[in-house]
Amino acid sequence: MLNNFIFIVLPYAALALIIFVTPYRYFSNRLTWSAYSTQFLERKTLFWGANPWHYGIIPVLAAHLLGVIFPGPMKAFLGNEFNLLVFESIGLALGLFAVFGCLILTLRRVNTPLLKRVTFASDWVLLYLLLAQSLTGVYVATFMRWGSQWYLHTAVPYLWSLLTFNPQIEYVTDFPLVFKLHAAGAFVIVALLPFTKLVHMLYLPFDFLKDPPILYRWRTK
Repeated sequence: MLNNFIFIVLPYAALALIIFVTPYRYFSNRLTWSAYSTQFLERKTLFWGANPWHYGIIPVLAAHLLGVIFPGPMKAFLGNEFNLLVFESIGLALGLFAVFGCLILTLRRVNTPLLKRVTFASDWVLLYLLLAQSLTGVYVATFMRWGSQWYLHTAVPYLWSLLTFNPQIEYVTDFPLVFKLHAAGAFVIVALLPFTKLVHMLYLPFDFLKDPPILYRWRTK
């Protein structure tokens, strides 16, 4: 029952929410599409949280997607022992980098009174989910070694079976609980994405590159 809920119900529920809720939010109220800037309220800790988080999590997500989109070339690349070792080491380092950044961002919200006024319940839920997801990912990378290799032979076929609406959960049901928590966390985050500020990751602001920089000045006595 738990396996069916995690590996069938959750992914299809998340997919349905992404498909139907995201366009509605985009066209009904685009003012809430981007994340609020809190740099004016607190900037020192933001630097040490946002940069490690983004520079850590984005390459990790890209590696996950590469395995799904190009499983054949990835299998050939990781079939080399040296490539596998380097890939795993870099992935673990980036995961720890992301955990550090997410932890700093969470503590920043907790310890800055001004930020609490612009932090909603959805923000807290998302922050804690992202932190838990990063921690379980680092745990898997540390104690379930060579994940980038077995990921291609288990999780990737399972994900493709979801896309063909023929879920074959036998690929992933025998994994330890921590892996299932990691998978469930990913599906829950995707499901919440249309309702939270994280939806801004779906928007690629190429037009912003053409805009001139905006100069802000503090008004003081």
